[in-house]
Amino acid sequence: MPDKKSVAQNLKEEAGTLAEKTKAKAQKATGAVKEAVGKATDNASLKAKGKAQKTEGKVREAIAEATDEVRDAKERAQKKAKK
Repeated sequence: MPDKKSVAQNLKEEAGTLAEKTKAKAQKATGAVKEAVGKATDNASLKAKGKAQKTEGKVREAIAEATDEVRDAKERAQKKAKK
């Protein structure tokens, strides 16, 4: 059974990546809205800013996913090493 410190640390890390994923999704949505408004109003600058913001959100979300994968792989390796 893992000690309480590692469980608490794991929960803290999961909460952090969940918060980052949520921020990334919000950023993607905001960017999509800006891009759509830019298209609708024929405002190239707003469209470009929205597209850039949406892309940044996608990248941040990918980083959060990768962080989760690394943490999970580390946990699996530690469990395997304890057997």
